[in-house]
Amino acid sequence: MRILALSDVHVDFAQNRDWLTRISNVDHLQDVLLLAGDVTDKLDLLERTLEGLRRKFARLFFVPGNHELWDRERAYSDAIAKFERILERCAALDVCTEPRVLDGVRIVPLFSWYARPEESPDSLFLEKASEDASRTAWADDYFVRWPEFGNGGGAAAHFLARNEMRLQHDDDLPTVSFSHFLPRRDLMMRTAAEIEREGPGIPDPNPHFNFSRVAGTYSLDRQIRRLRPAVHVYGHQHRNRWREIDGVLYVSHCLGYPAERQRAPSAGVRGPRVVWET
Repeated sequence: MRILALSDVHVDFAQNRDWLTRISNVDHLQDVLLLAGDVTDKLDLLERTLEGLRRKFARLFFVPGNHELWDRERAYSDAIAKFERILERCAALDVCTEPRVLDGVRIVPLFSWYARPEESPDSLFLEKASEDASRTAWADDYFVRWPEFGNGGGAAAHFLARNEMRLQHDDDLPTVSFSHFLPRRDLMMRTAAEIEREGPGIPDPNPHFNFSRVAGTYSLDRQIRRLRPAVHVYGHQHRNRWREIDGVLYVSHCLGYPAERQRAPSAGVRGPRVVWET
């Protein structure tokens, strides 16, 4: 059994839908795919995409990203109501959103959201000189509506609390975990060795937007450290990474937007990436 990673497939773009159809229907029938969020905000299209991928793999695991919780037409009372609906549809499609042990490996989906700098000291925020202080470019501010949280915190605290039961186990099985959002600030930037090996990256498409404000939270990494995975897969930034930090291999393998692949063809991915083999 192999475990493969993929995220940010954004199937609202026809090019990305075509890319997914080219994943082999026979090569991965013994494999597991971890799909780390940002497929689409359209529930019917999400279902069709998950259903199609489920047929290509022995198991499909999924966590929603921020795009899944967009509600452009206000069809749900709030983002948590839509989140619960997505989990219901995943269960009906035999798409795993709960931890499972397969072939001696524990696979743990971790729900997440980002913490902004004004919300928590665990924000991954970094100063950016060219940032537009008005911060009008982030679609989540328009399409995601939260309920009043009773936990004294916001969305990030809500999803972290939902993970708590997933962190508890009493054996030493190897673990692979995954989330949509970033768990560490140092994953946002490439190292000098990566720049030398990979060459120029994707140019900044929006120098006035500061991604670090909405990247993730260090609180997620503390949960990862309690879980002690060999590998943690994440998405969200549309930057691919393969980096070991303090005993955990952090992997990001994103399809991203077609325009990003045109600006930097080296950023494109040929297919899901293997992160574990039994």
